[in-house]
Amino acid sequence: MWIYLATANMKDLVTQVIIDNPTVRVTNYKEMVQNYYNLVTDTYRKNWGDSFHFALFTGSEKLHEALVATERMIANKGGFCPGMKILDIGCGIGGPALNIAEYSGAHITGITIVERHIEIARQRAAERGLSERTEFIFADAMKMPFADESFNGIYMFDAGCHMPDKAAFYKECARVLRPGGVFLGNDWMCKDGLTADEEEKYIEPICRYYAVPHLITLDKLGKYLLTAGLEVETLEDLAERGNILRNWEILDNTIIQGIHGIVPWLIPPVLRILTDGGYALLDGVRAGAFLIGHWQARKPIST
Repeated sequence: MWIYLATANMKDLVTQVIIDNPTVRVTNYKEMVQNYYNLVTDTYRKNWGDSFHFALFTGSEKLHEALVATERMIANKGGFCPGMKILDIGCGIGGPALNIAEYSGAHITGITIVERHIEIARQRAAERGLSERTEFIFADAMKMPFADESFNGIYMFDAGCHMPDKAAFYKECARVLRPGGVFLGNDWMCKDGLTADEEEKYIEPICRYYAVPHLITLDKLGKYLLTAGLEVETLEDLAERGNILRNWEILDNTIIQGIHGIVPWLIPPVLRILTDGGYALLDGVRAGAFLIGHWQARKPIST
């Protein structure tokens, strides 16, 4: 079931991925995120697929079908079509970008700070005959190498959670978006009104095991979007649009049950990270402390 990344520096990388200090996670976010995905990418692909995000289910469809449907929902809501230039932030190995480019006809530019992901995404684009409709660039979303007003639209799947300064990040997104352009997506968030103890118990473990500096609430996301100069059209828990609980059932079956019967000290480091992280996510979901936020915002025509 599992594929492990073989490297002489495995244990060193693990210590750089699981960072207990939130301040250090912010200052070292690049190295932390890069090391995390260098460790888990092969296992993610084997057990989840090429789209590294959670899916919205509407029935009994399979995971792959739900992932593609979620991506098409974003493309439809964003009005993506031929002639448009769309930015995919935190594109991973290009799963959503390739699916959306093929489905909508728009040109998709994907950015990530994981160099290995760029290589895989470009190779997959060539294999699917989508090299002319996609571009994958090594770039930090906190300081993007694009001129002002470069894109007709921006989308994101479960990537903003990795950003160290959320307010600055959303301002940067607004900067590269053209007037009238749409910015939408889904992302990891925490429930409004959690106590300090609840955050420590349910949210902090998720951050530690998934290379996340910190999580914000839907309310704070709305404020950041407004401060960035965007008009908020939708701001909600993704669960309001369908079933997301099946993600946790699949997570339980593939990650948690994947170590059943293995002697604890024989569990490989990668599997240990994903297992402990899986438990943290399940605990957060069951307690109602963790959620997937969904938003759609637009840059005013006149600013």
